Amino acid sequence: MSKPSNEAVTQRLLAGGFAGSSTPVARLADPIKETPMVLTLDELAPYNRNPRTTRNPLHDEIKASIQARGLDTPPPVTKRPGEDHYIIRTGGNTRLAILNELWKETRDERYYRIHCLFRPWTDRGEIVSLTGHLAENDLRGNLMFIERAVSIENARQLYAEELGKDISQRELARLLKQDGYSISNSHISRMQEALRTLVPAIPALLYSGLGKHQVEKLLTLRSSGLKAWVSFDGQEDDFEFLYQDVLNSFDGPTDNFVFEAIQDELIGQIRRALKVGYEEVLKAVLDHQDSSRRSQLVGVQVPDGQVQQVPTNGAIAHAPGNSTTQEQPSGAPSKQKQGAVSPSTPPPPPERTGGSGAVDTTPPQHTPPAPEQLSEEERAARLNGHIVTPDGIGQKVRDVQRRIAAEHGETLPDFNSDALRAIPVQAGGLHAISDVWYIERNTDTPEELRKVLRTLVFEIAQLCDVPGELLKPTDFALGFTLSTPQSELTARGTTSWQFLQSLTGMYSYVVSRDPDTAEELKASIAEENATFALNLGQLLLGDPLFDSKPASTEGRMTDAAVVKLFRVIRLARRLIELEAGQ
Repeated sequence: MSKPSNEAVTQRLLAGGFAGSSTPVARLADPIKETPMVLTLDELAPYNRNPRTTRNPLHDEIKASIQARGLDTPPPVTKRPGEDHYIIRTGGNTRLAILNELWKETRDERYYRIHCLFRPWTDRGEIVSLTGHLAENDLRGNLMFIERAVSIENARQLYAEELGKDISQRELARLLKQDGYSISNSHISRMQEALRTLVPAIPALLYSGLGKHQVEKLLTLRSSGLKAWVSFDGQEDDFEFLYQDVLNSFDGPTDNFVFEAIQDELIGQIRRALKVGYEEVLKAVLDHQDSSRRSQLVGVQVPDGQVQQVPTNGAIAHAPGNSTTQEQPSGAPSKQKQGAVSPSTPPPPPERTGGSGAVDTTPPQHTPPAPEQLSEEERAARLNGHIVTPDGIGQKVRDVQRRIAAEHGETLPDFNSDALRAIPVQAGGLHAISDVWYIERNTDTPEELRKVLRTLVFEIAQLCDVPGELLKPTDFALGFTLSTPQSELTARGTTSWQFLQSLTGMYSYVVSRDPDTAEELKASIAEENATFALNLGQLLLGDPLFDSKPASTEGRMTDAAVVKLFRVIRLARRLIELEAGQ
């Protein structure tokens, strides 16, 4: 066999290889576990169910941060089966939009190719992604009420598809919490009502940033307007059309939103449709609004128009919602319940008993919501609100104590059950009290606490012979100050005035302003302090039994005033904690 030439060897080396029998792979399969990746903007797409549908208010700040130091963390991505693009998995759509902007502006490769963290798609990928985006947007804030409401509704539909059945609001709250997004049942209820009744009428207003508080006012107006409409013999179905027409005329930017104008227009439409007086409709609407607000605080529905209002004598500001009330002409016909009190008219003073000017009222007893009506989040919040310091007693010790008590026919109090049910001590007054210690979340701000404190102190003053005009509203301290009486007060009134004055903290404020005069100030009020110290026990307790002196309740606070005082102490302590940063 002859030796091949160099040309033959070269030709064989340059010849093509054997043709493969299989078709080439178009793309590699996605990883089956969490994997870092480098992806281009062309391979990434935003999450199409993203709760945020409008421009992020922090867009420019985030953009400046990315320009300065890049992405702090790789955005989490995933891919639906059969799709070409990767999507943002749990928050990061704003950053993706900014990267696209920066790439178009600069053509810098660091904005085009980005490090990502891939997580495989699962059977529950849709709901996991949606709840993840909700949680991420809540963490970073600025998500509009309507955007959150629409996403919660989308989540409800996904859960219904997953379970093959429709689900209740309570079950929806439980499922969302299991997937890492906590929201109360009551909040879901307001969202669904807003989607049903507000979105068709004012979509532009909602999507321009109408907040939760404003939405709740509109929902309360709808409820109170409907009740007023029915009370004047209107048909319920007709009211819905009227309400939608009124709202639609105010649709537009939030800059033009004025709740009082919407309420005034609705009242005017009801008046014209049912041929009743404006004042009658206004009174009915405000009564229903006030009843709704009280029922949220106390936990039960309060009959309309039957809760005592604070007299508007200039000492204390009007209650919210009553400032626009017009005085009803005498003799005007009314189709409302007998016994209703006009919000614009001070209620008649309560009956006085005895010769000391004591005001004695018998407040109605109200019970808070049953524990089974509360969500797990609401139960935990109520329990935590009652705990001052934990007792440290373990469950096993409690079980032993209960067994021993049961053998002797005794039932030990159960803190968890009692705290959830609370003890109905009193429910009278503008800010009804059903629980001395627990503070509702919508009251737990300095502004709201001052409003409640101001009203409670006014009511205590009235019950203890202190003229209401001595109390002056203020935006600092506990929300009120006391002026010096210009006429002589009763013994109980004098001690009560001194007691309330001591609560304002005015003495320590004056001393801090001018420490050099502290001793002089002490000397000037030494006699008053001595009298106050001697009479304080009688004010709070009454006179106990001594050898030759019988026990007496003369000159002491009424039970109603004492309960209000306990509540004032609790709220004042919380106000100071908030403003001290604790």
